[in-house]
Amino acid sequence: MKARLPLIFVLSISMLAACGGNTPSSAATKSQSDANWVDYAHNGSIKLSLDYKNRSFAKDGIEQVTLFNAIDGDTAHFSPTVNKNDDLIKSRFYGVDTPESTGKVQPYGKEASHYTAEVLDKANKNGTIVVSSAQTTYGLPQPDSTGSRYLSLIWVNTEKKNASIDELYLLNLMIVQEGYSWVKNLSDMPSYSSTFLAAESQAKEYKLNLHSGQPAPLFNYGDYEDASLLDIKKEVVAQLNDPNHKNAFDNKKVRVQGTVAGFANHIIYIQDFYPEYDENGNEKVDAQGKVIGEYAGINIFCGMGSVYSKFTTPNAYIQVCGLALDSDFGFQITDVTLPAVSYDENDGKVIIPAASNIEEHALHTFEYTSAELDQVVADKTYESLYCAVKVTTPLKVRSANYTNKAMYLYFEDANFDAYYTFNYQPEKGTTWQNAEDMEGKTFYVSGVLATHTTTSGKLRIQIYPRSSADLVYVPEA
Repeated sequence: MKARLPLIFVLSISMLAACGGNTPSSAATKSQSDANWVDYAHNGSIKLSLDYKNRSFAKDGIEQVTLFNAIDGDTAHFSPTVNKNDDLIKSRFYGVDTPESTGKVQPYGKEASHYTAEVLDKANKNGTIVVSSAQTTYGLPQPDSTGSRYLSLIWVNTEKKNASIDELYLLNLMIVQEGYSWVKNLSDMPSYSSTFLAAESQAKEYKLNLHSGQPAPLFNYGDYEDASLLDIKKEVVAQLNDPNHKNAFDNKKVRVQGTVAGFANHIIYIQDFYPEYDENGNEKVDAQGKVIGEYAGINIFCGMGSVYSKFTTPNAYIQVCGLALDSDFGFQITDVTLPAVSYDENDGKVIIPAASNIEEHALHTFEYTSAELDQVVADKTYESLYCAVKVTTPLKVRSANYTNKAMYLYFEDANFDAYYTFNYQPEKGTTWQNAEDMEGKTFYVSGVLATHTTTSGKLRIQIYPRSSADLVYVPEA
């Protein structure tokens, strides 16, 4: 679900919309009365020179696309339109470097992210988006240093469908012009250099956004506050059941503790148990002497770098300090520091190593039959959200989809599915990584329970297996 924007920012975006998609945003609009102001992004200084019609990004380095999701100020994922079986185009915007707003959060990172998302959303709904590689001729696009993204030029028209190439404007340059980014290496497109640098210099002169010298309106400069996973869970569940609910922890800097339930897709999942107490402060117990209470969990996005295994090992009891944030990937904690050795109370740290965590905070795994988990989904209680789960009945894969190096498994007679990014090994020495390998096969499935919003906007429950050990193949008799 998307973060709700402060009123001031919404008004600014409304001003942008009112002025039309091909004019500067509100910050720059104030400067248009100054005769010295130059609209570099729209005055023809930089134009798209390659026709995009019927071209494929995978083969030609350029394609008309639709927006899959905006990640932050300088990263977005796009769906191809020529060959819809091609992988998502994961784009890192060429020539720009906006402040971080995901794995790490920096001043003006959220402002840059909102600006980019608003422009792309409008172009996606009402206009045209074209993604091209940083090259002047047709040809295979080159991945960036990560190998999973492409350095891309993002061309937009927010008002006209299938706009001609002379009606498309470079979002990369718009971001610089609005003062949301510094200029980064432009050696592959040297003819762009002078324009990008002039736009950056002008943004500095007019003190726009990150060049203003003023505190970022959406950045939390405060201290960390201790928070319980249960209190956070109550807000998340209220939000899942009512999209209009404002999460009280959004943009709060929190310090939380919990047991590692799993690590998958750059995310640590932690959980903990919260007993109920009577009026005398004693734990409540049921007729069998079992403590009455509730489990709660949260997901922690660690960024794209490596993470020390002591923080990712299931059953380790850890502390994490970060920014609680409403994002397109659901409510999560991000902007965390997980060092090899902790010297600061605001660093992540291991409180109880996994091997020693055998009492109060030992990892609990929820066990369900397929029917029982379906009932949990139907009831919308989310009792095991972000916690470790195991489905005790075998699940037959009705269909599978392998895309963008990730596998989606959809099961017969189940209202939940599974998602993983590793190469599945049913036994030592074998690897299954195609949809055909998985379809029609039966498995016992374990992992972490989480939510997923489909491209159509429907909320689904997913299990995230943590490794091949969480998918136990059941051979046919």
